[in-house]
Amino acid sequence: MTTRSRRGLIAAAACGTLLATLVSGCTSAGTGGTGATGSTGTKNKDNLVLGLEADIPGWDPGKILPGSVSWASEAVYDTIFSCDEFGNVSPNIAESYDFTDNNTKLTLRLRSGMKFSDGTPLDGPAVKKALEYQVNAPGGKSFLPGVKVSSPDASTVVVTTPQPKSYLTTFLCLGSGAIASPKYLAAGKLDQAPVGSGPYVYDKAASTPGSVYVLTKNPEHWNAGHYPYKKITLKVLADRTARVNALKTGQISGAITDATTLNQLKSSGLEPLVQHGQWAGLLIEDRKGKIVPALGDVRVRKAINMVFDKAAIAQKLYQGQAEPTSQIFRKQSAAWIPDLKDPYPYDIEAAKKLMAEAGYADGFSLEIPYLANFGLDAAMPIVIQGLKELGIDVKQVTLSGSNALLDMLSGKYPIIFWPLGNHGDSRLSIDGTVLPTSVWNTQKITDPTVDRLWKTVLTRQGAEAATAQKELNQHVIDQAWFAPWVYMNSFFGYDPKKLDLEKSTDLNQLAPKLGDFQ
Repeated sequence: MTTRSRRGLIAAAACGTLLATLVSGCTSAGTGGTGATGSTGTKNKDNLVLGLEADIPGWDPGKILPGSVSWASEAVYDTIFSCDEFGNVSPNIAESYDFTDNNTKLTLRLRSGMKFSDGTPLDGPAVKKALEYQVNAPGGKSFLPGVKVSSPDASTVVVTTPQPKSYLTTFLCLGSGAIASPKYLAAGKLDQAPVGSGPYVYDKAASTPGSVYVLTKNPEHWNAGHYPYKKITLKVLADRTARVNALKTGQISGAITDATTLNQLKSSGLEPLVQHGQWAGLLIEDRKGKIVPALGDVRVRKAINMVFDKAAIAQKLYQGQAEPTSQIFRKQSAAWIPDLKDPYPYDIEAAKKLMAEAGYADGFSLEIPYLANFGLDAAMPIVIQGLKELGIDVKQVTLSGSNALLDMLSGKYPIIFWPLGNHGDSRLSIDGTVLPTSVWNTQKITDPTVDRLWKTVLTRQGAEAATAQKELNQHVIDQAWFAPWVYMNSFFGYDPKKLDLEKSTDLNQLAPKLGDFQ
């Protein structure tokens, strides 16, 4: 599945007012830098030119999308916090915070002396108004329902939630925490020049919306040393071939690419940065057997896991750019279980035995949805053939049109195949895939063990919360709610002669953050 398609899915979900953690998290505009200074090296720092795989969604801070299209918003808006690729929080607008009242009250202590690019103060009342705008934005209605914001003084903001939400700090690293000038928000002209406090300022005169966006450095930014480039130019290059050619000819220094372009990049002296932010496999939605009674038996779900040769899939389907897995959570995240031996190794005979024990030796039939133009063509035959080994007759239902995504997520399909994002903060992945309120729990199935462990995750921090996440992961594996195949690699191509790029600190691992470019 291409990144462009993945971002399109997120956009479609936002339009459908679904929970915006559909694939990789609704928005991602957190600044990437956590240090006060950055390496300047010997490379030219006058102008960083990057390629966008699509046009930006505008300047409205309530409509920020993830991936490279968030670079423009990241440039002009600061967020409450910064996060690294695993959701570890560091200061940005807020220098420090306290979580109290059972993780329902977040007290922010703001950095002093900050100003928006229009010269107005970025203080407690301003942050209050900006966050209230976010709460009422499409993403906020999913992420932040019932959230209240107050500002007892100029340097303090208090955010309260109706229920414990230990990962509220992570949300405030993302688009939900992007702070725009209240004066700019009140004017209502959000598609014109944005007013924020970020490390860059939009140069409207030098830009051509839909084609090129130019941003000049804000020398007054509190962390200006972390952003070494005097100017950033973002060029919209929706066609993959055009992006790669622009890289090869030096017109841009970096852009999202994919596995099919690796040889071209390397032969031209370019480098691919590998990112790990997706898993691919089956979501067994009907685990209570409401539509297909057989899927209510855990032995059947385990059997389904055992008919897919994950190692072969990683090598052949994903051209070696994937790693077999039995977990849906990102490696090194809190929920991920290190050194877990695959409980469901490839073994068709053992899988058939489980089917017979469950009383389904002759198999059954079911429907699986298919969305065109989302990179699923090569995977679906593998799904169908694997299930056929168990006597499961699959009818592939092709979905199209503006309601295709909503149809797929309607709850009427017992199994879905889809490449899903796995967030660096695994609480977001639990929120998006496991809970009864999750978009990807399409039948809204409840589970007392999940409820108990999630309560601990919400009300605790640190090691206790991490342990509960691992236990929740193990429970989901034991119950075979999913049939994961692989962790998928994604790629960002760049010119090492023009910029230094050690890693991506993007929580979604879609594209490096601006602060990653040195």
